[in-house]
Amino acid sequence: MRDSSYLLSGTAIFLGSFLLFAIQPIAGKQLLPYFGGSSSVWATSLVFFTAALFVGYLYVYVLAKISHGRQFVIHMCIVAGAVLFALVLLFAPHLVPAVPDAVVDGEPAAKVLLALLFSIGAPYLLLSTTAPLLQYWYGTGTGREPYTLYALSNVASLLALLSYPFVIEPFISLRYQKGIWLLLFFAYAMVYVVSALVFFSTRRSSSETSEGRPKRARVSLMESVLWILLAALPSFTLLAATTHITQTIVPVPLLWIVPLALYLATFVIAFAGWGQSIFTPLFFFASATVAWWFTPAAYDDIVPQILSYLTLLFFCGFTCHALLYRMRPQTPVLPFFYLLISLGGAIGVLSGSMLAPLVFSDFWDFPLALAVSGAFAAWLLPKPFFPRILESHHITYVKVFFLVLVVSLFLRHLLADQGVPTIATRNFYGSAKVYFQGDTVSLMHGTTLHGMQFANPADARLPTTYFTPGSGVGRAILYEQNVRSDKEVRVGVIGLGTGTIAAYCRPGDMYVFYEIDSRIEGIARSYFSYLSHCEGTEVRIGDGRILLESELSAGTLGAFDVFAVDAFSDDTIPVHLLTLQAFELYASHLRSPESILAVHISSRYLELAPVVFRLAAELGMNAMLVPDSGESSPGGSSSLWVVLSKDSGVFRSVAFANTDSPPPVASSDVWTDDYTSLFSVLSLPRPWE
Repeated sequence: MRDSSYLLSGTAIFLGSFLLFAIQPIAGKQLLPYFGGSSSVWATSLVFFTAALFVGYLYVYVLAKISHGRQFVIHMCIVAGAVLFALVLLFAPHLVPAVPDAVVDGEPAAKVLLALLFSIGAPYLLLSTTAPLLQYWYGTGTGREPYTLYALSNVASLLALLSYPFVIEPFISLRYQKGIWLLLFFAYAMVYVVSALVFFSTRRSSSETSEGRPKRARVSLMESVLWILLAALPSFTLLAATTHITQTIVPVPLLWIVPLALYLATFVIAFAGWGQSIFTPLFFFASATVAWWFTPAAYDDIVPQILSYLTLLFFCGFTCHALLYRMRPQTPVLPFFYLLISLGGAIGVLSGSMLAPLVFSDFWDFPLALAVSGAFAAWLLPKPFFPRILESHHITYVKVFFLVLVVSLFLRHLLADQGVPTIATRNFYGSAKVYFQGDTVSLMHGTTLHGMQFANPADARLPTTYFTPGSGVGRAILYEQNVRSDKEVRVGVIGLGTGTIAAYCRPGDMYVFYEIDSRIEGIARSYFSYLSHCEGTEVRIGDGRILLESELSAGTLGAFDVFAVDAFSDDTIPVHLLTLQAFELYASHLRSPESILAVHISSRYLELAPVVFRLAAELGMNAMLVPDSGESSPGGSSSLWVVLSKDSGVFRSVAFANTDSPPPVASSDVWTDDYTSLFSVLSLPRPWE
């Protein structure tokens, strides 16, 4: 039977941990539009969250060294400061505002960190102290082991993450999510204060004089290093797996949440004492083997590939956290134990988010995490899983041999593409590769082709890939060129790629590209010639939607005859470019009712046509679905576009003849800046069918 102090501490810890993780997808989703929808927003946000957690744990460690009376006074001041800061946020227009370029120019990762620090920094820091501090107070005050409270805190964190895609996002708009979170934060602060008052009021005065600073057991250097490393490997694997999955599918909180939820689940299970079986390392080793089998995987294997990655993440976290639980110290050392765990977690996240793009030119962090996990799992395999005829030193030789094998397989993976001349770069916005194959030059972003050009000068002006004359955007430009005849045609494009759309440029025409990644402009101008063939080409660096809003505010409308939305993050369009407010902005930049908005919706995983058709209906625009196999043009690729125009006569013209594409049923929900949900449009391959 638990006492009242346990229930009170548990309530405060549960609320604090719930809010600690509920804010993460809310803040991440609000930041996405400022950075082109890049999934790196989430990876960088995790750096802030883990760093703030470490600072909170460091604060608890230092606080535990002073007398209990001072602990109470200092911590109540921290609570009061965080509550006052939250009151300011309650009346602020945005929970996490953008950071102006004047503050940090050209450093998106720094902007993400600063935006989070100056918005939710103070409340998040207080929340991060809750679990370790209340566990310490409960353990030292009652003499009982407090680690079940740690499992409870992770249950609350897991519940917060799972509630976001299933309860919060589908039914509560983004602005109300902020208000509800802040109101819950005020309730949590009250419970936190009551819990502290109960603890310090019931503590005997003799305890204050004789046990102001509890005696601490000595922790060896080796134990400290092991605590850090056992926390760092799962957090690095979490970042690596999340980056790999979201770069392959789509950068939205729904897909970030799944790996993080599994990661938290391993804490819950391990610190409940359910990870001490000798089979745990075997499952870890088996999951690493299966994940390696699906690396790399073809499109048809995407479901088993993702499942294998998530399974590896689970058993990596489960094994490491079970070892941490086995090594857990007595309560007086608890703040130091949690401090080193948080330090290891921060190191792992920092390595996957900040260091990996600096060290690796491609997404090699997950293969590295996979290799380290496989080697560690093999090293942990206990003696009963080896043949009985092997002595202990023979088993050691076998494990060393496996370590060498893992290193060789990892190096083989890194050298897999060396047969093709390639230029590879990686930054905040992902991996970009230029391939030189025979008579073509291609640009790959992540796993998706983003443009191709023929090296032969006679064919270099041909529009290829998704922009052939039979594609939606190709038909739109040809229509406007025919209607306007000898007059200039103005074309605006969100997303540059290789600049292939500029292949349609005639003397006097104007082509404006909006591109968030300045690196892509350098690639397009250095290795492709589409832009140089068009004198009226301009590339404006920044998020397309934000730039268009600035131009609208300044009264400098684009007056485009064709406006194309082709901003892909690997394989999918950032969600903030598919909302009602975004489409209203695009429409305001069109020159006339005959002007055309063309939206590229090709995706292996999302059915976006119903969403776009619903947005067209909301704006009173006519819409047509234009599929193109690309087979009728040299270098063509399969594409799917939706073209919109105020004038229905546009789609009865010769340019749009023979599309043979019945319109889809429009979505029942309108996507807005406050509401988007991917459940209705997510379409993964079904290998079992």
